Amino acid sequence: MNNNKIKFVFLLLLGMGISLPSCKDYLDVNVDPNQATSSRVDLQLSSAQLQTAIGMGQRVFPIVAIWSQYWTGGPGVSLGDPDQNKLTSSEGNEIFRNLYRSSNNLNYILKNSSNPYYLSAAKIMQAYNFQVLVDLFGDIPYTDALKGDITDGSILHPKYDSAKDVIYPALEAQILDAIRMIEAGSTDLPPGADDLIYGGDMEKWNKFAHSLLLKIYLRQGASGQAKAAVLYGSDDQFITTVDENAQVDFPGGSAASNPLFNSAQSTALGNYYAATTTVLDYMGSTQDPRAGVFFDNNNTGALFGLDPGAVENAGPGASFSKPSAGVIFSATAPVILMSAWESNLLLAEASARGWIGGDAAASYEAGVRTSFEFLGLEDSTATNYLAAGGAFNTGDPIRSIALQKWVSMNGLQPVEAWIEVRRFDTPTMHIFYGPGGLFKSPLRNALGQDIYPSIFPYPESEESLNQSFPGQHPITAKVFWDI
Repeated sequence: MNNNKIKFVFLLLLGMGISLPSCKDYLDVNVDPNQATSSRVDLQLSSAQLQTAIGMGQRVFPIVAIWSQYWTGGPGVSLGDPDQNKLTSSEGNEIFRNLYRSSNNLNYILKNSSNPYYLSAAKIMQAYNFQVLVDLFGDIPYTDALKGDITDGSILHPKYDSAKDVIYPALEAQILDAIRMIEAGSTDLPPGADDLIYGGDMEKWNKFAHSLLLKIYLRQGASGQAKAAVLYGSDDQFITTVDENAQVDFPGGSAASNPLFNSAQSTALGNYYAATTTVLDYMGSTQDPRAGVFFDNNNTGALFGLDPGAVENAGPGASFSKPSAGVIFSATAPVILMSAWESNLLLAEASARGWIGGDAAASYEAGVRTSFEFLGLEDSTATNYLAAGGAFNTGDPIRSIALQKWVSMNGLQPVEAWIEVRRFDTPTMHIFYGPGGLFKSPLRNALGQDIYPSIFPYPESEESLNQSFPGQHPITAKVFWDI
């Protein structure tokens, strides 16, 4: 990240007070108390990207890392709710609030700018925000959201829209519009250092848009198949290399550190999470060298995990591997919105299903290689892994892709990982949950043996503030694509 982008991160974090978040700050999905009535679109873009990064990278991050069975609560703390497969509605406040605030910033750009590059970046970011919200919460406010201003109708209690029938199709249209704007070109200047993701590189924004749209089509299932075929021309249209990752970097320091690290360091708990036996056993069975990068050795110099939610069974003085202090639990760890390994594996899946052209095995291999590259491992190490435990199974390609996506997102993209483990599992294919699945039922499973969360509870802020709130759903309810 260049020095100008570092300055933007530092000043915005300082001005937004992000280093001291409060669980008591509730946000109506119409009104952002930090939103000025007039502003510069460059500041709105930076602020939106940071709000998204904070939302994705802070409070929700360890919850879904636990539900993805990467981490579990370790010695020194009491057994937490996520480790028991339960969650209070207040835990959804931050991700919901921040992604709507980000969308509100982006809405300012959409209403006040004529620059097609800013408009397209805002459309793509806003589509990303709403897709994440749908995939975590299901139906949410959309068509009436962000319309609290008098000029927008003073809608203070926005209705909830169908994720399947209203929101996903609208996001598709919005991304397609952004792609057309980018590819049409303009004499206007693109963003610069105020774009904390790509620094104004519109070719990379275009690849982000294509990758995001492919993900939408895959989640739509059969109705997305024909549209994916139209979208795909070649792999070059998508994020395929590490330098194309959609991510917000953090330079470190007290006011500009990774959100999870910053939050943890502000408490006495710090990095108390332990690696699960679920992930270490699987990675050990495939001789995956990334295990030693994702996790630090315990105090005996070994990789040693804990069963999910089993901290009460840990003996006195027991020592477990923790998320890596160099790569994962670090002040300078980026918040990754979409990665090269994710995008390559989306291409592999679409190709394996026969939806698009291309080579599923080659895209799978590219996903593995970019994961190794990001972690600082030699390409020859990836070659050895691909020839052995990480080989692509042509007889069961979807299982290979699902497991590789889960492994590659370890501690880097847990929100996306938890969404995907739910999507890949079906009544006839148990990869993670159910008979023959990898996941282990926590010792104290509040839902019952081998029952797992499948949706986030609606946030407490919506229960309290939105008179159009449709009522709470159990965390065993499902979003529309979860069959």
